[in-house]
Amino acid sequence: MSRLIYVMGASGVGKDSLLRELARRRPDALVAHRYITRASSGAENCIELSREAFHWRREQGLFCLSWRAHGLDYGVGIEIETWLAAGHTVVLNGSRRALEGARERFGESLAPLLVVADAEVLRRRLIARGRETPAEIAARLARGDEVDSLGDVPRIDNGGELAHGVKALEAWFDMPHAPEHSV
Repeated sequence: MSRLIYVMGASGVGKDSLLRELARRRPDALVAHRYITRASSGAENCIELSREAFHWRREQGLFCLSWRAHGLDYGVGIEIETWLAAGHTVVLNGSRRALEGARERFGESLAPLLVVADAEVLRRRLIARGRETPAEIAARLARGDEVDSLGDVPRIDNGGELAHGVKALEAWFDMPHAPEHSV
């Protein structure tokens, strides 16, 4: 049975690092890229588009999911539906904001997964990333309580060594269906 592992988490929690390492270790891990209206740092699996190109693609029905966050547009190409229809497991760096739309679009094949880390770990990672001001980082950390609204979504702790987080994600990837508890 095909599954869409929909990975979510706060900025700095290490989603891109986990997905990059999973794809490196597992050729069978179809990690979908996103389309984003900002320059890519090279650390994430995305394709940079101008706002105009993004909106044109959305109008043409080339995204199966799209959302706006932090002044940017994010989209996921319809190719993942082809991969799912072929029976593959697809892994996507999703968004908490777009989770309901993903649930509507993908139904039973959607397997949401929340990546978490301690607030101090997030703060250090966001500072090291260097994309935001101290005030923007503080605002991001203040939104951390949004995670509580996700209720029983399974979680992976990626606050320590990356190898531990990757091992947990890989175990989740290998399960025939979504687990009911945190890994």
